[in-house]
Amino acid sequence: MRTVWSVSTVDHGTDAGRAPYAEHTTGARPVLPWWAWIIAGVAIFLADVSGVLFMPAETGVAIWWPAAGLSVAFVLLQPRSRIAAAIVLVLVVTTVANAIAGRPLAVSLAFGVANTAEVAVIVALLGSATRRFELSTVRAGIRFAVAVVAGALAVGLLAAATVALLEGGEFWSTVGFAAASHGAAVCLIAPLAALPPPVPVAAGRVEMAVQVLLLAVVLAVVFHPSSSLPLAFAPFPLVAWAALRFPIRFVIAETALATLVMIALTLDGGGPFRREGLDMTVGAAMFETLLISFAGFAVVLSAAQYELRALTRQVRAANLLLTGSVVDARIGLVVAERDAQATRVTWANRAGRRLLADELDGERWAGPLRVAAMSALRTGEQVTVGAHGERTITVAANPIDGVADRIAVQLLDVTAMLRARQAQLEAAVERDAARAIRAELERQRDDFLVTTSHELRTPITSIVGYAELLQDGGTLSSTEQAWVRVIARNGQRLAELVEDLLTLGRGVSGAPLQIRQEAVRCAELFEEVAANLRVVTEQRRLRVRLEPGGHAVFASRGDAGRMLSNLLVNACKFTPEGGEIRLSARADGDLVLVLVEDTGPGMSADERAQAFERFYRAPGAERDNVAGTGLGLAIVAELAARNGGSVALRPAAPHGLVVELRLPAAHATRSAA
Repeated sequence: MRTVWSVSTVDHGTDAGRAPYAEHTTGARPVLPWWAWIIAGVAIFLADVSGVLFMPAETGVAIWWPAAGLSVAFVLLQPRSRIAAAIVLVLVVTTVANAIAGRPLAVSLAFGVANTAEVAVIVALLGSATRRFELSTVRAGIRFAVAVVAGALAVGLLAAATVALLEGGEFWSTVGFAAASHGAAVCLIAPLAALPPPVPVAAGRVEMAVQVLLLAVVLAVVFHPSSSLPLAFAPFPLVAWAALRFPIRFVIAETALATLVMIALTLDGGGPFRREGLDMTVGAAMFETLLISFAGFAVVLSAAQYELRALTRQVRAANLLLTGSVVDARIGLVVAERDAQATRVTWANRAGRRLLADELDGERWAGPLRVAAMSALRTGEQVTVGAHGERTITVAANPIDGVADRIAVQLLDVTAMLRARQAQLEAAVERDAARAIRAELERQRDDFLVTTSHELRTPITSIVGYAELLQDGGTLSSTEQAWVRVIARNGQRLAELVEDLLTLGRGVSGAPLQIRQEAVRCAELFEEVAANLRVVTEQRRLRVRLEPGGHAVFASRGDAGRMLSNLLVNACKFTPEGGEIRLSARADGDLVLVLVEDTGPGMSADERAQAFERFYRAPGAERDNVAGTGLGLAIVAELAARNGGSVALRPAAPHGLVVELRLPAAHATRSAA
């Protein structure tokens, strides 16, 4: 069965700032399940009925009434919202138990009211209706004892009134016997419901076993049927031993068990309260007084010792905190005393002693740090000084209230901090210088590209032009015509390379270029590019699939051809022999998405992120000696941007690379116009 926990949210005023082991806590209390209430009711009922077993025939009054202790313990375990219901349960169960035990109904009801009044008085005095009560301090132990006495008097008076009015019995003697029997039971059983959180103790199991054995021997000797010596005080030192050394749970449980042993042996005719010549009524009264004293002594003393242990732990924790934060602090802390002649150090932590080692002569303090401390005291500002050539120390000082001639000084060695800061500044300067050098190198490289491209353009144009003239002259043999075609083809290739370099140069310089855009059918574009590279694809046995899909782009025809040529060349370089390359087009809103897919090794995420940088070559291309300059994708990106498009890379499944080239759709551009 699941146990539900209830947390009290009552404002406890000054209790809120108490230590973790304060008298009252606001921790969670268990909400007992329904079957626990049944068990509690049955236990109280049986204890109430069996109370007659503790009733000597000569007195007519029970020596011990365990039902009272069980009732108080049961109510103390309840959260605030269930206390009233628990008290009603006590009323019903005790009334029924008295009736079944043979008492008249009116008497049973009156005794049930008396038992319930006792529980209500104790719970009210302990404050359990608003907060959880714990036996964690001397104050709590005394408060518990007072509450038990008040509850015992309440039940004694009500029970005596019932006996006097309904049964014609003696009033005052009944008050004493009923109060004593109930008080003893509550003192021994109810503390089990008010145990505080456990704290470590110094005693071990061997010591506990020895104490238990000695207590058993003492009880056997004092309460043996053959013993009549007045040694009822003998168990008290052993209980004090347990309270001072053992956990409070152990003490309460042992006290309750010892009480049961004393009651059983007394009922069997043993002990100092059943000796010959002692009036039975007087003996019973003395024995009940012993039980209350025994239980109260154990509860109050163990609560006091618990508080001492808890406070000791708090002091130890505070001492460790003080030691760690002050004595072992990395900041030097110094208390100094000054007069007209000198300044003396009266106390310093380890760091303070270390920092002042070169300036102390015994307790006398003189040196740069002392001068800095006096300056900081006058100005109220921190002073940083270089001490003894290698260290830099920041000094702060303030007067100590109430002691005019004493000051508190704080010393912080900032040498490592300043060195780290200096290293950071030097690194920043080096990074800035490296950036400047890199920027200058890139500018020089770009200038070289532009200048060289322009210088190469004129001779290449001449080579291509004269090659065409030779082809058209008709005077060359077939062999010479083949030579001229090679010259023309390579000259055209050089011209395209120069145009690529010029494109990159314009992108760097930002110089605008007027281009003529037109509708270019993807079918024509794909066929033209594939035809130009057919020699390469056939040589490597590559399959090129063209899927233009009837789409058309709005771009410069030359730019579109160069973009696709560069992409197809890259695909041919990295696709293994016998592989496949796919060129396709599809609509993407107002754009046409041109895809170039290969079945090569593909590129990693880091490689794709750098692929459009000029002169970047993937490690795989360098390793496999794949021809190229690292300009192809950079040129494609530049051409796509000046035609209003974009280019991106993504991995293909299961391997390979997909290039996504987006260009404005021809029909979308016409409708916008």
